[in-house]
Amino acid sequence: MAVRAATAADEPAVARIFRRASLSNAGDRDALLAHPEALVLADDLIARGRTRVATTPDGTVVGFASTRPGDRGVLELDDLFVDPRSRRMGAARQLVLRIVDEAADDGVVRIDVTANPHASGFYDAVGFVADGREDTRFGAGLRMHLDVAAPGRPRS
Repeated sequence: MAVRAATAADEPAVARIFRRASLSNAGDRDALLAHPEALVLADDLIARGRTRVATTPDGTVVGFASTRPGDRGVLELDDLFVDPRSRRMGAARQLVLRIVDEAADDGVVRIDVTANPHASGFYDAVGFVADGREDTRFGAGLRMHLDVAAPGRPRS
């Protein structure tokens, strides 16, 4: 699994993965279908330059992650989605590792995320720590953080 910066040519794949992955969770599906605008990515997501894609050896995009700067020294992980047909192949882990590497190089000390209940186990497995419950538009989430410079933090 390779990770690289997303380009404009990746937009159709990223949009497809976002929709397919979002709707793959039965607990989220009805609420999302009732609000189809929530299944549309921001027009400038890739142009912002903060989106990374995971690709298979043949170049197929199977996942993506996007970030945005938060408070000083903090990066917000806004999106982390993997095509349901490509899950459990390491794409999400590789995306997070790449973001951690880039964050460390940029002097970021912490990465924050609001995890959906079905994703909190993954975030825990890659080193995020729970901070508390966060109410979102579609229900409760879990606010979590990852200390970028923590001793023994894996780097890609």
